[in-house]
Amino acid sequence: MKISRRNFLLSAGSGIAGGVIGGFLGATYGAQPGWRLESQIPRAEGVATSDTLPAEADVVVIGGGIAGISTALFLNQKGLRTVVLEKGVVAGEQSSRAFGWIYSNGWDLGKLELANRSKEIWQGFAGRFNQDIGYRQSGNYSLLATDEEVDASQAWLKEALQVQPQTDARLVTGPALDALIPGASQQYKAALYQPSDGTAEPSYPVSRIARGAMREGVHIVAPCAARTIDRQGGQIVGVHTEMGYIKAKRVVLAGGAWSSLFAGNLGIHLPQLTIASSMQRLSRIDNALPGAGYGPDFAWRQMANGETAVGVSSNVAPITKESFSMLRDFLPALKHSGDLLKVRMSSDFFASLNMKSSWTSDETTPFEAVRMLSGSVDDQEVNKALANLRHAYPQYENANVRERWAGMIDATPDSTQVISEVPDADGLFIITGFSGNGLTTAPASGEMAAELIAGEETTCDPSIYRFSRFTDGSEYVFRH
Repeated sequence: MKISRRNFLLSAGSGIAGGVIGGFLGATYGAQPGWRLESQIPRAEGVATSDTLPAEADVVVIGGGIAGISTALFLNQKGLRTVVLEKGVVAGEQSSRAFGWIYSNGWDLGKLELANRSKEIWQGFAGRFNQDIGYRQSGNYSLLATDEEVDASQAWLKEALQVQPQTDARLVTGPALDALIPGASQQYKAALYQPSDGTAEPSYPVSRIARGAMREGVHIVAPCAARTIDRQGGQIVGVHTEMGYIKAKRVVLAGGAWSSLFAGNLGIHLPQLTIASSMQRLSRIDNALPGAGYGPDFAWRQMANGETAVGVSSNVAPITKESFSMLRDFLPALKHSGDLLKVRMSSDFFASLNMKSSWTSDETTPFEAVRMLSGSVDDQEVNKALANLRHAYPQYENANVRERWAGMIDATPDSTQVISEVPDADGLFIITGFSGNGLTTAPASGEMAAELIAGEETTCDPSIYRFSRFTDGSEYVFRH
């Protein structure tokens, strides 16, 4: 089945190829092709964190990426003493390696509420922390080349306005389109354009949000790997870490690509796999594409400094042992894979066999062995994306490649994150599996997690994000 460009928006714009399908055969926990530990070259702006582990907290959050920091921010706002444990550096993994879209243009209708709420939170961060946090409301474009695509966007827009009347997306054609992107009407029939969408510079927003959270009272300890959770009589009583023990009755697992491994050591099956996403940035040119968006075979984001970030539309997915242990969970998603996935057997399969999957509280864990996870750049795909961009917009022939990088994305079988308490694990909450949309939706997801922990009514409907959907007999709904 040929995947539509609307699905490409999620694959390239969000940085994940083929939805969750790359995760089905993708490597996890460092078994990607050429995976590497980049202990000396984090992409994230540095954050001065604590090296002292408190004796106790109301809530311990495991993971210092955008999901964990957002959750801690809202927990602290509710008066709960919150400690974040980060094994490496704040935002050191995918949070600083993302493509940088913050948008709801063309989103699955079920997730539109949370995406729009998250945009509201992003818009308020600069005022809350009294500094530039890298967010700009620069608009998002879906360039439509065929009548079929235009009809699909019209249908989406009609339904989106019914479920979220504040949606400001609109179809633009002809001179109106050229006013936004000069000359676009010569190649495209229309564009689905949403001015309220934005972008962020991934290297520093989460770091600055984390600093603001600490000023407000959140305690962040790094580097400090959580090893396992201490449960007595079915109740959580604390967390064992590499630095010692911290008492807590509630724990949030926000470990991104590592969440499933951590949960598995607790005897909890969390359907999540990890795939690599390659990116690149180009030097400044005249007439660079504005905002962020995608065409038939390329995606872009104009950076704050005028450079252009470019995403890919396909990734290599090596076969690993997790491909088999998660086979039943991800099998229903196979029909959605299209032609956006390249599969290969490699030495990564044997490397994955050596990854420790269980340990005790006094043993060194994989989280201490790999402090910062990243993937190797797929040069073939980034070269292809650049060629496609230059074919559509020849002015980019004058742009030079300044940098290329790759990150590791946490994906679920239905391409939807988990924001939920874990059934039969009183006090354990999970926020993970963003499937390429973490930068967009993590702030509102963190707000929801904090509301659930505090026993409050949630701002957004939490039903589709429940953990039990994987075990309660529900049919997977693929939410692109």
